[in-house]
Amino acid sequence: MTHENAKQKKKAKRVRRSAISFPLFYVTIVLLCIGCIMVLSSTYAGQILDGEDSMSLFIQHAAASVVCVVMMFLISRFDYRNFNKKPLVILALVICTALLGAVFLFRDRGGAHRWIELGSFTLQPSEIAKFVLVFFLAWYLAGNVNWYKSFKTWAIPFGPIILFAALIVIEPNLSTTAICILIPSILLLFIAGMQKWLVALGGAAVTAGAICMMMFVGWRSDRVHAWLDPFFDPQDKSYQIVQSLYALGGGNLWGVGLGNSRQKISNLPMADTDYIFAIIAEEFGFIGAVAVILLYAAFIFMGLRIAMNAPDRFGCYLASGITIIVAMQVIVNIGVVTNLIPSTGVTLPFISRGTSSLLAFSAATGILLSISAYSTRRAPRKKQKDENGEDVIRRIR
Repeated sequence: MTHENAKQKKKAKRVRRSAISFPLFYVTIVLLCIGCIMVLSSTYAGQILDGEDSMSLFIQHAAASVVCVVMMFLISRFDYRNFNKKPLVILALVICTALLGAVFLFRDRGGAHRWIELGSFTLQPSEIAKFVLVFFLAWYLAGNVNWYKSFKTWAIPFGPIILFAALIVIEPNLSTTAICILIPSILLLFIAGMQKWLVALGGAAVTAGAICMMMFVGWRSDRVHAWLDPFFDPQDKSYQIVQSLYALGGGNLWGVGLGNSRQKISNLPMADTDYIFAIIAEEFGFIGAVAVILLYAAFIFMGLRIAMNAPDRFGCYLASGITIIVAMQVIVNIGVVTNLIPSTGVTLPFISRGTSSLLAFSAATGILLSISAYSTRRAPRKKQKDENGEDVIRRIR
């Protein structure tokens, strides 16, 4: 550890804990509540048609959301700086690598090995891996301020990045590899001082690799074709995106009303997961869709503000990485639903049904809230009267 970093760590320890960012906490709870409402709306009719319990999926999701709120609050009470320890980082990397490898021991779903299934419990390790990687990078970059000036220190962070990317891409899960592993890692390295030309080179390599995979690998090329011309095969290869566009268009300005979506009933696949934003737009219209986007914009803005006001580099990098992942998934999910980018399987944070995603994002938000409690942002001021009756500005403590 450098002398400069040791001084900063000592200074950060002197920062007193204050209240967490309650606006961020409330925005997250609102998003979780929207998720519960929309999961009920998008699954209720389909469960009845399939002869299953109409409330089962909603109850599971609602229970997971309650657990997430409690977990998020409890994690926010911990001092995030206690996570800045090498044994914890190594343990997290080892466990996550083992989980990513373990998925190949379980049966596949649709040709993909992405889940660990133990009875009714299902875990998707890639949802955890993206935040574990941010945790590692934040720890390493904070402890090695001049990491980019030597090849030895420059190469170390790429080890876990390449390992996680390789394990996830062979599941196969190209979207998570690019969107949640490679791009956030490159952006975080850039924030930590990596030269611009290396960032551009890394971004170009990721883009070129993704394009090659999409253009020349079987069903991925069909997705690109469906993106460029959604109606070229509306009954097969482009069926999902066409149904999503119908849902978006059917909502108009104010929507058809909660529970009145037509596309969710045997028309739009994955209406409660990857394409849940289309149901939001259909039932609540353009106004509802914009409201959800604004909630995410507020989350991202507050996350970046927390990163900027963190008392140390570890907190800054950790908050930046978490916020970048949330922003990337929101942009990509909404981009897919609106056909701005080719179709890919990425959930909408806090809203899509999926326990692994909910738990991972809620735990990460808890850490974000913990960092906010040690913000170095200057305290607000208020006007008071001095002994001569004149207005003075005193800092609120």
